[in-house]
Amino acid sequence: MSYTGYLKLESHKVKGKTVVYNTYHDGAFKVARPIYMEEHTPTIYLLHVGGGYVGGDRYKACITAEEGAHLCLTTQAATKVYRTPNAPVVQETELLLKKGAVIEYLPDPLILYEDAQFIQETTVHMEEKATFFISDVITPGWSPNGEIFKYDSLRSKLKVYQNNQLMVFDHLFLSPHEDIHAIMKMEGYTHFGSFLAVAEGIIDSVIDELYDEVLSEERHGYIGISKLAINGCAIRILGNDTKTLESIINRCFQFLRKRLLGLEVVHLRKY
Repeated sequence: MSYTGYLKLESHKVKGKTVVYNTYHDGAFKVARPIYMEEHTPTIYLLHVGGGYVGGDRYKACITAEEGAHLCLTTQAATKVYRTPNAPVVQETELLLKKGAVIEYLPDPLILYEDAQFIQETTVHMEEKATFFISDVITPGWSPNGEIFKYDSLRSKLKVYQNNQLMVFDHLFLSPHEDIHAIMKMEGYTHFGSFLAVAEGIIDSVIDELYDEVLSEERHGYIGISKLAINGCAIRILGNDTKTLESIINRCFQFLRKRLLGLEVVHLRKY
């Protein structure tokens, strides 16, 4: 299959430090040189050099963290999806975490403009004692008449396998043409955020502590935390601006990062 952008990245642990040893990128996907904001953990910026996604684009990223490796992944800027009159934009991401590996994946917001269709499929394979964090923020883009929710549809699927067994399947579908303000949909809010964490250390008491940590933020939106069938949790956030959702997600991320990994706050600078 031909891709508008393709990226492959592999990392392993060498003398206590995670090193990226194999990278390949083609088309509109690029990867920046690793930045060590922390002594042993590289931060990797995934880059899109085309300015935005348009109809028919297909992208794929394959990222591996070998045993004990630790990667922090983010993007350089928001992902912008423009009008897709003939075919949706499709983005596939495959993440492999070997025994004891850690991947933190915190991309910038996804912005959907008028008549945009976007399909996102993320597949994660984890071995024992691996830790995985992932976030998502979805915002409606500007339209000429000033209306929100002018995009056509969004479909996002996240599958998490542990030892080759499917343990988490999260499917989000948003279509403004189907009463998006209804109960169990956006309920009058405009922005959607999510944060999912899977780790052996996420037990009931940790989830309770996390809820206490973000409880004060509910005055800015609606927050729900669910326990997964495995050691993990999913956080859903509804709000009316990107900054609020990013702030809540960052608070969840930094709390779990310190509680589970014993690591201090990391600032993913963009400029």
